[in-house]
Amino acid sequence: MLTECARTCGTCHHGKLIGQVTDVCADSHEQCANWAAMGECEANKRFMLSGCSVACGVCEEKRVGCSRRNTEPGVRTPHGMRDMFERALTDPDLVGRFETKALSRDPYILQFENLLNASEAADIIGRCDNDGRFERSMAGDQLSPVRTSTQCWCDDSHGCIDHPTVERVTRRMMNVTQLPVENAEYFQILRYEKGQFYRQHHDQQTAHWTPQGVRVYTFFVYLSDVAQGGGTKFNDLGLEVTPKLGRGILWPSVQGEQLHVGDMRTHHEALPVIEGVKYAANLWMHLYDFKTPSRAGLCPFLGQNTNG
Repeated sequence: MLTECARTCGTCHHGKLIGQVTDVCADSHEQCANWAAMGECEANKRFMLSGCSVACGVCEEKRVGCSRRNTEPGVRTPHGMRDMFERALTDPDLVGRFETKALSRDPYILQFENLLNASEAADIIGRCDNDGRFERSMAGDQLSPVRTSTQCWCDDSHGCIDHPTVERVTRRMMNVTQLPVENAEYFQILRYEKGQFYRQHHDQQTAHWTPQGVRVYTFFVYLSDVAQGGGTKFNDLGLEVTPKLGRGILWPSVQGEQLHVGDMRTHHEALPVIEGVKYAANLWMHLYDFKTPSRAGLCPFLGQNTNG
């Protein structure tokens, strides 16, 4: 369907990506067999299973690796998204604990306080700082002058995703959106030093026909105070949020009535840090299970998302 019914499936602009799955299984490098013999198929899954499919013996698995694991969407149209936001604004437990307020109701932009405490923030930052794992952030799939921060993925490597604090904070945030934990990507932990920024962008860059479906929500949490600057600005709405340790912002990336259509009103940017250092984290949430097929390492549609 993705190749033969491209117009109907909305895949006209994704031929190269789809070809990585539908083309004849092949090794992309002459050293694939040697690397496989050295155990790289297991040690370096993200590259080897896609680039050395023959050597790693995963051709058949690759052909079915992009199937959708679950068919139950995490959000229902037409009112599921609206109901979630309104619950966050009216549920006594959530409002009492997080001081929830709406910065905007069309589209919804919610602000939360006390999503995590200073100790939890230090734990999450430490998953990257302690191992020296921060690296230059990407914009889309490449380095770009529009984004100058550094980032670190809190995934299965280095035991990050299994750290008790990471698990606890993840479930706390997922409880707000009422989506399964499996529908969330891994925390993208960010560090912005003086002068660093990320120009205007939008978070929904995942095709609706991928196994995980569209990014439904962005839940962004500040892991530090910032002496000056570093705010999050919603360009089309005239809103700016000031960084504060434990403060979170939740917004939709798609339209509640048409979940396959991006809500372009939620463009945003990370303003330059003027003084101090800003730590923060993205938790992107999808319509369907992200983690299960991602861990299989066999589908290019589930390569680590790098924007945000």
